[in-house]
Amino acid sequence: MTAHKAIEFDLLSNAKDSVRQAVELLAFKDIGSDHARLKHAITAAAHCIELLLKERLRRINPAFVWENVDKYPSLEARTVTVDTAISRLKSIGNVTFTPNDERSLKSLRNTRNAIEHYEWRASEKEAKVIVGNALSFAFEFAKMELAVDLASDFKSDDTWRTLLDELYEFSRSHGSRLEARMRTKGDHAQCCDECGELTVPLRGGSCELCGHWQSIDDDA
Repeated sequence: MTAHKAIEFDLLSNAKDSVRQAVELLAFKDIGSDHARLKHAITAAAHCIELLLKERLRRINPAFVWENVDKYPSLEARTVTVDTAISRLKSIGNVTFTPNDERSLKSLRNTRNAIEHYEWRASEKEAKVIVGNALSFAFEFAKMELAVDLASDFKSDDTWRTLLDELYEFSRSHGSRLEARMRTKGDHAQCCDECGELTVPLRGGSCELCGHWQSIDDDA
């Protein structure tokens, strides 16, 4: 008799699964209607971020993942909300959230709640901005706070390139975030000939966003 394998997702693998679902919904149009894909991509991205925040708390102390730390590790007790996770990470984890990210996460939370618990109305543009900002935050938070490159799996084929082409709101949001990171490190950026974002080192090299290789002579 064949033994049945147990289903197991730790916080990080659970988050990776959700971000993959969000990216594939947005990159490939053969999965449902445009509005349904946006709806499910938003909830998947929100789920990913919630798990990433909890994973960061777990690395400080697993009990901090629980709303009431004294009830750790009871699965009958509540784990933290996104708001509580952010508050704890700021106060005990020395994690910094920009005002823009906090506003985006609040908008994401409210949108997810509307989708999951009542009715949801938004323009396509609003929905794309919400999910584009969410994905950008997820990729950056995972890399900077968890040392995990969530984007690497999508760059092994054309999925990342397709996502950038299909969701301008993500490309713009993530491009701005990468440009800001480069400036923080003292790097000046030039415009990428391929994706149009200011994400290529001034001395030339690989675009931080799309991976296009650009030499200084390309602009001559």
